[in-house]
Amino acid sequence: MRAALVIAAKDFRQRLRDRSAIIVAVIAPFGLAAIFGILLGGTEDGLDLRYAFADLDGSSISSALRDGPLAGLEEAGVATITEVDGRDAAEAAIEAGDVGAALIVPAGYASAVQSAETADLEIIGSTQAGLATDVLRAVATSFTAELDGIRIATGTAASVMGVSDPAAVGELGARAAQTTSPLTVRAVDSELQQVVPTTFYAASMAIFFLFFTAQFGVLSLLTERRQGTLPRLVAAPISPSAIVLGKAIGSFALGIVAMAVLVVASTMLLGARWGDPFSVAILVLAAVTAAMGITALITTLARTEEQAGGWNSIVAVTLAILGGAFFDLSQGPEILTQVSFLTPHAWFLEGLDRLAAPSAVLADIALPAAALFGMGLVTGAVGLVRARGLVVSR
Repeated sequence: MRAALVIAAKDFRQRLRDRSAIIVAVIAPFGLAAIFGILLGGTEDGLDLRYAFADLDGSSISSALRDGPLAGLEEAGVATITEVDGRDAAEAAIEAGDVGAALIVPAGYASAVQSAETADLEIIGSTQAGLATDVLRAVATSFTAELDGIRIATGTAASVMGVSDPAAVGELGARAAQTTSPLTVRAVDSELQQVVPTTFYAASMAIFFLFFTAQFGVLSLLTERRQGTLPRLVAAPISPSAIVLGKAIGSFALGIVAMAVLVVASTMLLGARWGDPFSVAILVLAAVTAAMGITALITTLARTEEQAGGWNSIVAVTLAILGGAFFDLSQGPEILTQVSFLTPHAWFLEGLDRLAAPSAVLADIALPAAALFGMGLVTGAVGLVRARGLVVSR
């Protein structure tokens, strides 16, 4: 065991001196997580909605739009509404970057609605707004759909009652607009939650690059065989098992340190929220075990370092795509979601999703952790046996 620890310490020091290893293990995943978090994450809740609102109609209907759905977005804390004087002011605010999109109620909008004429709300969105424009469009569409429902209900009631006086029809419309909707939508606390985007990107990049970090141990056997140092190790009073174990321990330690640095750095610098530290530590240990096992198996199937590095890269990218490390799999076919759980990436991210629940406990990650440890132990056992054969045959 002492010989294995000496080999592990030597490999660990060697990797720390290797700048490329530090870049792969820490700098690259943290940098990409920061970029994705800034570009796609928005605020800590994943939304950054800043709107300008121009009321050129000054009617009760435009006031209902401002005091209803738009005010609801403000109260929910996901949007800020800035009232402007007109279209020019709204466009200027967008160009200045003060808002992402603007909603304009044109003059005569209420009259058009009440007279069953075509009435359009106008939305101006920045090309950089993305989701913000989509949300505003959904709000406007919902509001106009409600107005259409009121117009249809008013027209039907007027026809049935034989009302033709415009004033009477207008009164029916006003009464319909004041009727409380039988359906309401409200926010409730749920145990089924997902990590915020910043945490997702930090975690997905960490598990993705972990596969490149975990390969260093067994890969170094091929390097030492090429450099001629492996026969010297075998000739020394060190068993082949101790050599393989030392390589595995060094790689495991490097993976743990890299993941720990990423968790701490993303929490302090990016605002990621990983969850209970002890539960996260279990998930990290399981993820490193899975990555080590899979990369060890793949590396021992190769004959050269270049071949092993290429195969590991292909597998790492493929597993990351199938595991949902780059995009939300819920947008794809159901079969893709099912297949994803054949990858350690999906189980690692699933474990973090479970930790995002308000009352999450260690038992909640039992299944993801078990799946990760299982993948690692099965593939790792085969890989280490093959690695020992690689040392013996040298």
